[in-house]
Amino acid sequence: MKTWLRLLAWVGGVLGVVAAVLYFAVFDVWTIPSDDPMEAASIEPNVSSGDVVLLSKHTTVARGSLLRCADPQAPGRWVVARAVAMGNERIDLKDEAVMLDGHRQPSPRACDQARYVLLDPQSNEDVEMRCSIEEFGEREFGVLAAMQHPEPPTVATVEAGRWYLVSDDRHIHVDSRDFGTVDPATCEHIVFRLQSAKGFGDSKTRLTIIW
Repeated sequence: MKTWLRLLAWVGGVLGVVAAVLYFAVFDVWTIPSDDPMEAASIEPNVSSGDVVLLSKHTTVARGSLLRCADPQAPGRWVVARAVAMGNERIDLKDEAVMLDGHRQPSPRACDQARYVLLDPQSNEDVEMRCSIEEFGEREFGVLAAMQHPEPPTVATVEAGRWYLVSDDRHIHVDSRDFGTVDPATCEHIVFRLQSAKGFGDSKTRLTIIW
């Protein structure tokens, strides 16, 4: 019995050391803040405020990555959005759909939950959204677009060495349309959700791969 207890203690110690190394050297744990209603709406439908996520500390930004970046307009705060266009590329956002260098991405398919209703903090009105699955850089993720009254078109050419971020909620957004392009050195890749604000008991949102 003592031998088994010693073995279990040894295995537990090894796993603890491995977890500590991963935490301090590779990953960071972050709870997405819930104090900014615009940011909370902009990150739907793939993550939500209150989610506990893992961040990769050593990020090489790739197209389609969901990033946490230093907020260019508010030192000490963060923004969460999707890396969509890199330096020297032209991005067009029309009817809340993305075109890169004049090419539209493959036709999306509907999400499992095809309709969302979110409160727009700016108008204080509910907005009905359609959800579709898009693919960027071999990553698939859900995006939201307004059923009516889409955002005005945006056209931009990204500066060399910078990235253009787009919120997964294309309508209620906090992204490069608002604060410009970002330096990728200020960003970390959100790779995994440990649990949602509902807690670990919510099986639909725990232990979810984000990338």
